[in-house]
Amino acid sequence: MIIAGSSFAAMFFLRGLPENLRVLVVEKGGIQLHADQLKNNIRVDEDIAVDNRSGYRKRWKAHTLFGGNSNCWWACTPRFHPNDFKLNSLYGVGVDWPLFYDDLEPLYGEVEQVMEIAGGGSDHILPRSTPFPFPPHAPSRTDVALQAHSTNWFAQPTARSNGGRRAQCCVNGICDLCPVDAKFSVPNSVDLFARDGVSLLLGAEVRAVDVAGAVAQGVLVRDATGAEHLLIGDLIALGTNAIWNAGILLRSGLQSKVLGRYLHEQVAVTVLLDLGAGQKNYYGGTSITGHGYDLYDGAHRAEYGAVLMENHNAPAAIRSEAGRWMERLRLKLIAEDLPVADNRVVLRDDQVITEWGGHTDYAFKALDAAVAKLPEVLPFDIEGQSVSARLISEDHIQGTHRMGVDPARSVIDTELKCHEVRNLLALGAGAFPTGPAANPTLTLSALSLRAGRAV
Repeated sequence: MIIAGSSFAAMFFLRGLPENLRVLVVEKGGIQLHADQLKNNIRVDEDIAVDNRSGYRKRWKAHTLFGGNSNCWWACTPRFHPNDFKLNSLYGVGVDWPLFYDDLEPLYGEVEQVMEIAGGGSDHILPRSTPFPFPPHAPSRTDVALQAHSTNWFAQPTARSNGGRRAQCCVNGICDLCPVDAKFSVPNSVDLFARDGVSLLLGAEVRAVDVAGAVAQGVLVRDATGAEHLLIGDLIALGTNAIWNAGILLRSGLQSKVLGRYLHEQVAVTVLLDLGAGQKNYYGGTSITGHGYDLYDGAHRAEYGAVLMENHNAPAAIRSEAGRWMERLRLKLIAEDLPVADNRVVLRDDQVITEWGGHTDYAFKALDAAVAKLPEVLPFDIEGQSVSARLISEDHIQGTHRMGVDPARSVIDTELKCHEVRNLLALGAGAFPTGPAANPTLTLSALSLRAGRAV
């Protein structure tokens, strides 16, 4: 087995594989120790070309080093909502997934154990067969009021540590490069994926899969000098990200009409709410303490998307009035969007380019509705409100090799195998047929673990 990439999808797929396989993990970047990243403020960002036709700024973000984006993520780990998988049959928009919440529920629990997730109790709105591995972080003062007011407000499930192997979350609010290495990452948990028969090749970019007669025979890699080499393997899995996976598959000659299409992610705004006298905030146990589902699911999804509310505890924008610094609520509103076929990955002169025409009204209407409804769902006196511009990226790259049962409308099946080449798998959030409002990492990791078990 050859696995391209070394982030969440690749490593959870590796964890699920049969023990008798010899595995080579091929990583384009190198290894950067956490201490060195901190000392030198290292951010190994890779620019991804965007042919941007949206009329607003757009960025795609990828980290090229061992562990990929697990080095820089914020470690928010909600599950998808059961109705996220049935958007078309319930609300007449988008498409249904070819599998459902119950298919992933046990796998969600396994991934949560590996990541040592801290979260709320068993009465969460999302059904659970196992408890969270660790208790929730201390709530912020507004979380306490929100949980008393609404049955749809919960502690955010997170891989920012609140017990377990890693250091305790320090509530510093700079989680992309955690000062104490408290959040789960592939590098700080590599022993959970290591086993006999696994090798790691660094500094080698997988460019294409060698396909002959609908069978993958190996991968073409380019080393740091620009020289190219063919690595032979019986099974190939791509776990780079949704953009690079699509580029590799396009170079490999796959003919699916939907390959590279339906590139998508959520869209979000930040809302600052000045609260009435005496209603203090903050003092929670991690950087983001609460999740609100009052605006998530319901009949409105026939017209506009789900919105997940995040309560940000790190006081990046406290009030300026003396004595009232803590009387402010900072919410992030994250809206789902419907994937559009013309948002896609293409090759131009063998270079990977993203063509981006923008988000849809389905997402923008969701944000507008959510902002308008905040006074109804929040139990606070609100003295003032400001709404940010739409954020240029949630750093969640999704779509491009969508999952489905019909090869005419999808690239991979429910085991993440390519319809055209059965010993070739495409892992990660590129599999997502739709773009729910919740963060994608837990779901793509569960899908990858499931795919490894199916080998």
